[in-house]
Amino acid sequence: MKNAASTAAVMVLFVASFVCAQAAAPGDYPVRPVKIIVPFPTGGTNDIVARAVGDRLSKALKQQVIVENRGGAGGLIGTKVVAGARPDGYTLLVGNAGALTVGVSLYSKAPYNVLEDFIPISLLADITIVLAVHPSLPARSVKQLIALAKVHPGKLSAALPGTNSIQHLLTELFKRRAGIDFVNISYNGGGPAMIDLVAGQNHMSFINLPTIRQFILAGRLRPIAVAGARRSELLPDVATLEESGLPGLTAAPWNALLTPAGTPKEIVTRLSGEVMGMMRTADMKQLMGNQGANALSSTPEDTYAFIRDETAKWAKVIKDTGIRAD
Repeated sequence: MKNAASTAAVMVLFVASFVCAQAAAPGDYPVRPVKIIVPFPTGGTNDIVARAVGDRLSKALKQQVIVENRGGAGGLIGTKVVAGARPDGYTLLVGNAGALTVGVSLYSKAPYNVLEDFIPISLLADITIVLAVHPSLPARSVKQLIALAKVHPGKLSAALPGTNSIQHLLTELFKRRAGIDFVNISYNGGGPAMIDLVAGQNHMSFINLPTIRQFILAGRLRPIAVAGARRSELLPDVATLEESGLPGLTAAPWNALLTPAGTPKEIVTRLSGEVMGMMRTADMKQLMGNQGANALSSTPEDTYAFIRDETAKWAKVIKDTGIRAD
């Protein structure tokens, strides 16, 4: 029995050593499927971008890439999952501006530190935000919407694709700048927010164009403004918020691919090269453009600096306005 126990212990140590050796061999990466976690439900912009990237990354790595949706708390739950994952390149995150930069300032205690718990791989896309209303609402411009909200204070409702999103901040800033009030209804992502907006459960929403483009084309939602610095090529007749009388009110959410801190440099370099290459192709640029997004690419160092600067920018906005999520 003693010899058998000793043999078993040796086998356990051998297997453990073998697993560790496999995990510590970044030159062989990847030897099994790679998982991309999207911290939001299906149907939203984050999901659309992640699946486009995952499909092409699978071909580039010659290994299956699985997209898994882990929604909740405006992206904080899924993002935290990746922050605590093994840093071996097999669990990645398609994060967005809200969960990575806004949420850490909106909450008094963030569940992770983006600049310490992750290694950014590359930016993926920036996205056009549209102020859209349900067709039942008799407003065809920002001016008409503001007038309607003043006549019916607190009676209109806006769907928020997350309490810690850029859209949340934009909604609050819009209300303050316009001197109006309406009810915020928060959802765990753009997909669920879009479903209720299309169904007429809410009157309006600041929501990403890729999420609602098909419903705009079908006449089931009416765009009355875009939040970018310039008009969208897909909505050339829709004015910006600045053109609508609200100067300085601009915002553009974005997505980035990240991996847990501690991931071997060789794996980060491999992923960065593959992702930057695919995001620069005419195919990906067209795919993103057709959805109302711009394909982006950046080095890990440049992505880190971008996220750092975005965090500081939105932290100042949140401090100045006093907006909180808890």
